[in-house]
Amino acid sequence: MLAGSKRFYEILKELGDLHAMKQQDYGTDADPFANIRAGDGWGIRPWVNAMSRATDKVRRIQRYAERGHLTNESVEDSFRDLAVHTIIALVLWEETRLTAHFQSLVETLECR
Repeated sequence: MLAGSKRFYEILKELGDLHAMKQQDYGTDADPFANIRAGDGWGIRPWVNAMSRATDKVRRIQRYAERGHLTNESVEDSFRDLAVHTIIALVLWEETRLTAHFQSLVETLECR
């Protein structure tokens, strides 16, 4: 395995650990994405809410690119948070697609 590829997989493991740690504060025992799903109460689809949070991280990284520093968070933390929010968005998008597919199957069966 190439050294860069090895680091890639190390970072993926770190992101998993970061997600598990942060979900203790943001999620619930029943739903690790409860804080992201809460956007439903505002009419925001959960995967869109996750991407909105990811966009905040992109803006922070852009600010770093412009100024060369950040005040409240390291650029490394912003990169990691961006990656985690994007993965959360993917999970929630997949759930949405699965739910839509399941509902379609139920409707098809009910019509028979």
